[in-house]
Amino acid sequence: MNISELIESNKEKIIPELFEWAETFDWELDEEGERTVKPYLEVLTLAQRLDNGQCNNIDYQNILFHIEQINHNEIKIKL
Repeated sequence: MNISELIESNKEKIIPELFEWAETFDWELDEEGERTVKPYLEVLTLAQRLDNGQCNNIDYQNILFHIEQINHNEIKIKL
């Protein structure tokens, strides 16, 4: 099973976790200490693309990266 099939077959548990993960980037600060929404929007749109079946290969790689980050202290998404 390749990465896209693995993610697609588990997307019901991945999508809510990605949306929740996006919220952790809300009010992120840039190098100058100013609020930036870029990380928040990147994860949010990634979750939306997965939810709408619009992911490409790069999206699947990014999703896998975020799953590894989400699972850092506690396994929340098991593939």
